[in-house]
Amino acid sequence: MSNKMKHTKGSVTTMEKKAEVNVMNPQSVSADQYTLIIENTDNVEAPKPGKGLFESRKNRIEASLGSNNDLVSIVMQSFNRLDKTKNCVESILKYTNDINYELILIDNGSTDGTLDYFKSIKHPQKTIVHVTKNIGSYVPSIYKLKGKYVANVCNDTYVTKNWLTNLLTCMKSDETIGIAVPVISNGSNNQGADISFNSLDEMQAKAALHNVSNPCLWQERIRLVIQLALYKREIFDLVGLADYGFFHDFADDDISFRIRRAGYKLMLCRDTFVHHDHIRQNMSSEEVAAFDRSIESGREDFQNKYYGVDAWSDVNNYEPALITLLNPKEYSPKESVEVLGVDVYCGTPILEVKNKLKENAVFSTNLSAFSTHAKYWLDLKSICTKNVVVDRIGNINSCFNDEKFDIIILGKPINSFENSLGLLENLLKLVKTNGHLLVNLRNSFDFTSLIKSLGGNVTMNEQFEDRQLIFQMSIDDFLIKIDKLGYRHNRIIPENWPVDQNLLPIISKAISAINLNTNPQEIYNRSIIRNFSIDIVKK
Repeated sequence: MSNKMKHTKGSVTTMEKKAEVNVMNPQSVSADQYTLIIENTDNVEAPKPGKGLFESRKNRIEASLGSNNDLVSIVMQSFNRLDKTKNCVESILKYTNDINYELILIDNGSTDGTLDYFKSIKHPQKTIVHVTKNIGSYVPSIYKLKGKYVANVCNDTYVTKNWLTNLLTCMKSDETIGIAVPVISNGSNNQGADISFNSLDEMQAKAALHNVSNPCLWQERIRLVIQLALYKREIFDLVGLADYGFFHDFADDDISFRIRRAGYKLMLCRDTFVHHDHIRQNMSSEEVAAFDRSIESGREDFQNKYYGVDAWSDVNNYEPALITLLNPKEYSPKESVEVLGVDVYCGTPILEVKNKLKENAVFSTNLSAFSTHAKYWLDLKSICTKNVVVDRIGNINSCFNDEKFDIIILGKPINSFENSLGLLENLLKLVKTNGHLLVNLRNSFDFTSLIKSLGGNVTMNEQFEDRQLIFQMSIDDFLIKIDKLGYRHNRIIPENWPVDQNLLPIISKAISAINLNTNPQEIYNRSIIRNFSIDIVKK
């Protein structure tokens, strides 16, 4: 038997005792065989209790870090694509100034010289993790990060001036923010920016002008697509790393839900732009097919994990037309705005209202929600500052007693409810004087109704498919009802179907063939409208 003492640069001392072991007879192992790990905490102060969970967690992290209390751990993982890896690392070294950071470079089994390149990089706090074979993106779990914050950067993402400073400013502004991401090029999930360029130099020049910290542009989200993200260190202790059951697809959605359900906010910083050097259109047909299969599999896995909640259809309901109807200048930055979302699924529409008001420096927005489906309660509760109620739609008024709201937004078409006009009347009773009710009326007399009445079938893009039965009601009858109730419609925005251009002439000919006294062009224009988004104002 031999004893071996191993000392590391950190606070851990390991004593190893090695001996030959008879695996066929475990009882033959000597009782004094063990591995002793000593964590030297002699010079570490015990954490102090804080005022609530968030402060106590912060105190614990700060106590464990000691002198590294201001450190950021920047983690960049690479698998081949050396040209993009170089651009990524060089941008980090150039545009991460005045911030104390360690640089963890993970070579995940590359075969193109990535490891040699990593060795050549000069940085005072550099660590290289070399994985001999790529078996998945699991590697952050094998290296103990030292920073209070963790920035995870994909190797096809190039950072820009003030990127980390801006994200840290957002993160430090609120103890409940768990993750902050910038807007990116070639992104999805409405996380892009209106910045075009023809070269990396032009991109950096435009990003430098764009990247000015502005709290009005920090948007809270239900989920985030993560190409680059800044995390609070304690997040990983609380919710863990990525669920490797999702492989690549829906891992972002999953960790977004876990972070939010743990009580932390997800922030999209529209005051910060970075470049994602990846365009899906460059993928081969085989790669696109494999990608689509992976997406469908991941989406199904997500629904199974979250008991029927869909990461796309229940979250991507941004309702841009309804949000456009909102005029944030009506509200003073000094006032508190009360918002109610009714059947808004996981709650994206009411967060969009909150974010739009914030753009006008209205920072005090109180969110409440009412849902007819219990599976959305937890996610609504994670973003609402006031009541979240699950009940039958007919009980909505009794659920809120004498409460009144400045803005109510209905997440489903109002004529998807059986008693549409009764619901309209009930919702208007909850609106304050000069308040707004934002609703969609599904056009039940569109061209799809005509085709279906003739025995045909129309298949639209999935995001436009009806998820509920639609009851017939014309926009004219609906507006008459609003007027009779003593309210007025402020604005109407029609949203057209995304009709295939080859179908348009067929629709036009079918309408022209019908002998009506109405202008055929007017009928045609109405027939391709999918929704009427309506702002109803209480006089």
